[in-house]
Amino acid sequence: MQTFMKPTKHISLLVAFALSVLLFSCNEDETGTPVINYIRVTNPVASDSLLVAAGQGQMIAIMGDNLQNTKEVWFNDLKALVLPTFVTKTNIILRVPSQIPNEITNTLKLVFYNGESLLYDFTVDISEPVINRMKSEYVVAGGEAIFYGNYFYAPLTVTFGGGVEGEIISVTDQELHVRIPAGVQPGPVTIASNFGEAESNFWFMDNRNLIMDFDIPLSGSGDLWHPSGGPSAILASHPDFPNISGGFLRSRLDYGAWGWAEMLTGVATAPELANMKNIPEEALLNPTSYSLKFEINTHAPLTGAAFNIYIGNNVGGANRGYNGDGYTWLPNFNTEGAWETITIPWQTFYEANRFPYSETGYGISIVVQGPNAATLNYAIDNMRVVPNTND
Repeated sequence: MQTFMKPTKHISLLVAFALSVLLFSCNEDETGTPVINYIRVTNPVASDSLLVAAGQGQMIAIMGDNLQNTKEVWFNDLKALVLPTFVTKTNIILRVPSQIPNEITNTLKLVFYNGESLLYDFTVDISEPVINRMKSEYVVAGGEAIFYGNYFYAPLTVTFGGGVEGEIISVTDQELHVRIPAGVQPGPVTIASNFGEAESNFWFMDNRNLIMDFDIPLSGSGDLWHPSGGPSAILASHPDFPNISGGFLRSRLDYGAWGWAEMLTGVATAPELANMKNIPEEALLNPTSYSLKFEINTHAPLTGAAFNIYIGNNVGGANRGYNGDGYTWLPNFNTEGAWETITIPWQTFYEANRFPYSETGYGISIVVQGPNAATLNYAIDNMRVVPNTND
């Protein structure tokens, strides 16, 4: 019969000692002195691009050694989001905070689980303002303009054409409300912060290439067929639609599926359409560089409406803006009594509506017709074909 000896106390101590040596060796390897060697971009193609600064929200890789116990990463006085799965012994991948710091130290700080920290010289480039668009590019003096963009960091100055500054009403990082001063001239807008300035790629009160401003009184010549006693009218004022620049086209109509109504129809010889010749020849040669813009104000959702817009020299023939002719605009919104700027890429419009250049102008037809019933109560103003830059 075979017997086994129980482990002695000495053997147990020997095993324990061996394990402790092994654990100590592992811990010593994993908890060496942390060091940052350099910082680079995360794009593998440009992995040799080393950084001494990064922009807000930029993804970066912190390269070094013994970084695995990193608990927090700070840029200036802002703590970045650290995901444990992106922290290893040799690198940390994270995104620079997008917020603006209260205190700028130009220092990156790693905080470890043992309470120690590591400092590294690194600059976060605070972005200059970015201007994406305005709610309405036409606002009267004393009215409130709304800008949408990014990096709107107070204090700000907003300068309009003519060199006059607006009054800041409210500001967040991405939305800026400004009171329009007197004396504004048409032109781009400049927004400046402590970190730089930006000029809009659009004009405020844009008077370039206006094709329909509805400021010309109806002549009764007979070459403008609509509006004329129908659902549309050119008005100088209306209690539901505050003026933004003189007259406007107002329509009020309820119609069923495949009902139709002509909002605006006339040939090039109509005096009311004299500005149609303002479509620049360059817009027909390089349509990607232009946009069709106008302001709209609605008191009912435009859901279901189909605006068929035809521009050209055959308004009196087969092409009248309906039955599939021209460009079809399918809006689905309600401005609820406020003016807003609509932008349609001119290339999209022109591809559905090609016509040869004419120095004498064009006819136009806007017909509402589509498969859905709709209730319309809206006004439009300042139709224009403008470049996509402020040149």
